[in-house]
Amino acid sequence: MAKAKKQTTHETILASILRATAAVARQDTSSEDDVIRAVTDELQHLGLRGTLVLLLPNGRLVFKTHSLASAAAKALKKITGIGIADHEIDPANVDLFREIFSTKQAAFSDDRRKVLSQVIPSAPASLLPSILKILGPGNVIFAPLILNDEPVGAITVTAEWLTADDVPLISALADHVSISLDRVRNRKAIESSLAIQHLRTQVAEMLTSDLDLPSVMERILQFGKEITGADSGAIALIEPDGETLTFPYSFGVPEKMKKMPPQGSGLIWITLKERKAMLLEDYSEHLDALKPAVEAGVRALLGVPLIAGDDVVGGMAFFGRSKDSKFTREHLAQIESIAEIAAVAVKNARLFSEAQRLAKESQALIYTAHSISASLDTETVLDEIATQANHLLDCDGSRIHLVDYDTGTVRCVVAREPNAEELLAFEFKVGEGMTGGVIERGQPIVINDPTADPNSIQVPGTPEDEPECLAIVPLTIRQRTLGSMTVRRLGLDRPFTDKDLDLLSAFAAQAAVSIENANLFGQIEAQAQLLELQVEERTRELSLSEARYRSLVESAQSGIFQLDLEGRILYGNQALASMFETEIEDLIGKRFDSLSFYQPKQLGQLLESFDQRIRGKREPTEAYELEFQTPSGRTIPTLVGVSLITDEEGNPQGLTGLVTDISERIELEEALKAERDRLDAILGHIGDAVMVTDAEASIQFVNPAWERLNNYSFKEALGKTPDILQSAKHDDAFYSEMQETIAQGTTWQGEVTNRRKDGSTYEAALTITPVLSPTGTVINYVSVYHDISALKEIDRLKSRFVSDVSHELRTPLTNIRLYLDLIARVKDRGKTERYLKTLSRESDRLANLIDDLLSLSRIDVGTTQLYRRPMNVNDLLRSLAEDRRSLAAKQGLQLEIITASDLPEILGDERLLSQVFTNLLTNAMNYTQEGGEITLRTRSESEASMDWIIVEVEDSGLGIPLDEQSEIFTRFFRGAASKSTGAPGTGLGLAICDEIIHRHGGHITVSSEGKPEKGSCFSVWLPVDLETSQD
Repeated sequence: MAKAKKQTTHETILASILRATAAVARQDTSSEDDVIRAVTDELQHLGLRGTLVLLLPNGRLVFKTHSLASAAAKALKKITGIGIADHEIDPANVDLFREIFSTKQAAFSDDRRKVLSQVIPSAPASLLPSILKILGPGNVIFAPLILNDEPVGAITVTAEWLTADDVPLISALADHVSISLDRVRNRKAIESSLAIQHLRTQVAEMLTSDLDLPSVMERILQFGKEITGADSGAIALIEPDGETLTFPYSFGVPEKMKKMPPQGSGLIWITLKERKAMLLEDYSEHLDALKPAVEAGVRALLGVPLIAGDDVVGGMAFFGRSKDSKFTREHLAQIESIAEIAAVAVKNARLFSEAQRLAKESQALIYTAHSISASLDTETVLDEIATQANHLLDCDGSRIHLVDYDTGTVRCVVAREPNAEELLAFEFKVGEGMTGGVIERGQPIVINDPTADPNSIQVPGTPEDEPECLAIVPLTIRQRTLGSMTVRRLGLDRPFTDKDLDLLSAFAAQAAVSIENANLFGQIEAQAQLLELQVEERTRELSLSEARYRSLVESAQSGIFQLDLEGRILYGNQALASMFETEIEDLIGKRFDSLSFYQPKQLGQLLESFDQRIRGKREPTEAYELEFQTPSGRTIPTLVGVSLITDEEGNPQGLTGLVTDISERIELEEALKAERDRLDAILGHIGDAVMVTDAEASIQFVNPAWERLNNYSFKEALGKTPDILQSAKHDDAFYSEMQETIAQGTTWQGEVTNRRKDGSTYEAALTITPVLSPTGTVINYVSVYHDISALKEIDRLKSRFVSDVSHELRTPLTNIRLYLDLIARVKDRGKTERYLKTLSRESDRLANLIDDLLSLSRIDVGTTQLYRRPMNVNDLLRSLAEDRRSLAAKQGLQLEIITASDLPEILGDERLLSQVFTNLLTNAMNYTQEGGEITLRTRSESEASMDWIIVEVEDSGLGIPLDEQSEIFTRFFRGAASKSTGAPGTGLGLAICDEIIHRHGGHITVSSEGKPEKGSCFSVWLPVDLETSQD
């Protein structure tokens, strides 16, 4: 037999296998398994060993069949524990499978041991020889099965005589098997599609023959059971609230599975949320599996959402609880096809039910409206409304409460209840209880457990803690709440919904209309009687009013007229005729534009304005100024007000007008303007700052002096408050006292320290005067600020001057008195002479001090006159230097003078300037140590468009500390050097020099490093220009 197999040609093997495969594929009843079986059977018949594997959707390979004998297959399973058929592997773990699926080309291998170790990785290495012995020797070729350029599986062929040259043979075999599988799969797809279409047709025919939703759902479940062979199944529907699931239709579902899962729990909610079908082989392994279903033994699950259009209305699920339960994708496709029809059936049934409900509601509301229109008896109509609401809402009771606004109480007027008497007798206040709260707020409420509501009150005589559901709506009309309407259902299993509340609100609206109609009818009857009396009274009043109107119009000082639509004068009073120096008869019936009272330019504007107002293209009422020319040539300025006359429908009928002579007003305005101009001129040139605020302290006006004083412009200050001027110099009590005074209409006067825009401060004498209206109300505040900063500074300087003078005079006087007392006590002539010398020095010091004070006083009060004449400063300095050269040499000082040869003459007081330079030279000599140098220097310079001569007195003495230089010209100031050297002086010399130079239009500067032997330099700047030297 083996010899015969060896002699079989390759072509014979291929042809035989191809014939067998094609024969099966051509059969209409053949399947994938038939094709696979035909291939492997023929391989076995030809003495070849082979296996056919297919790719699963999860990417794994499943062994479909093998050409082994049954005895060999059993032995293999005994050793490995694996059955060849339906064994799954990962193709990525087998080198040859990975290679052929990547390259889509067949591959040859002579290492079966390696291949088997990868295909059966769980088998120990010691068992591989036994496995190889069972399978028999030989080489192996792996060939991919390709459909639509994608691998769908593979075929393996094993034989001892196979070589790499046989790869094309096996590849051809694989291609032929692929084509056969493709044909079978296509035929099966067509058959499945036809089956699904047939199933949909059956379900559609069932829907057309039966409109009862429960019956339709039960039959759809029966279809599903027949299709899938499921043990149980159910249809879940989403309630209108979108949050609740119910299971109204099912078969074979255990009791423990019928409990509704909460929203978001269980696989049904996942299916509905994701709008995707679910197919599970092991339900218990899913993370969202429900415990009751697992305990009930559910293994396989097929679930689909019920989707109608864009709405998910529910879901349908089938369960397999037996060990072998399994649902296929073919089952899923068929169930999805009938799920679409089931979803449409549910939606249509709900729409039909909603239409029926709306029809019943509309019929009830129409009937109620008819009752309202047919009767004006409020109690009868309200009773009918309560009855209809009770019936339509399937309630166990209803009642209507009305409010008595005179007493603020609420009373039940209709009660369709077992305890009607108790309810009708009970009264309560608006806002009390649930009903009173609805009336107070005007908002409806649903209370599906009133006993748990803290606002509930117990009506005496009614059952306590009775479980019930309540819906309460206000009876409201024209934003006024008349009462409320209540319906109730016993128990808690029939809660009210928003739709129930909407329907009850419709009944409540009709009840409110009924009450309003009854009230209006009563009012109309009373009003009719009152109107009869009022018409009679009104007729008498109209007659009297007309007489009064004519009298008023004729006695008016202003001219009054009426025009028709053509512009003809229908009426004019006597004042109008007198104003135009004519008679009324000459005006009536004439067009206003035919009169000769207007200027030509005005007439054109008046005609255009009249035409536009009659045609509705201009405001119906307007006022404007016109000048009229009378026959006598007088010009009358007038204010004319016109108003459109319309009928009840708003159609124009003419114009009425009022003409007022405003000659006196214009004269007053001109006089007022002149007065205002005078006031503006006064305020603009007055030296004091003026500010005007309104009663709320908002700034309305400031004059230029105020702007200069505070550095704010008028635009910046406008609308602000005087708070912008407040400084931190006054506390809150100061401003509170000021505010209280002026608020009472009283003038406030005092001194304030204000802050300017730049942050600097100034002192001012402030007067705030309230401006009162004729009724005594404050309408404005006028504030006048007088800057007293200079006066305050003078006062402070005076006080300091008196203090300094007193101190400076007290010191020598005290010494004189001391030494006079010592002279009187001692007999020693030597001591007496020493005391007399001291008295002489102190007397000289006192005399010098008094001379300096007199000089400074004369300068301050302006009694020192400047006797100016042309002078040469160089000559003056040379004279002063020569007078003191010997004294300087005696003190060991070197005195040098350096003058500019081209120094111009100035106009100055030689005596006073000599006093300045003498003082500066004396100070330099007093504060320069022996061996030091003093230099007098002159030069000229131009600065700030002015020509100056500069006299410098420079020494190499002790210098002036930096912190003393800002005080050096202050009166009575003597620095540290004067104390350490004991140099004589009063502290007034430099102050006198500074004042004299300022009187000449110049200034003195000082520069010093503040270090010994660095000295100081005083520079005196005098203007060459005669105009800058002032008296």
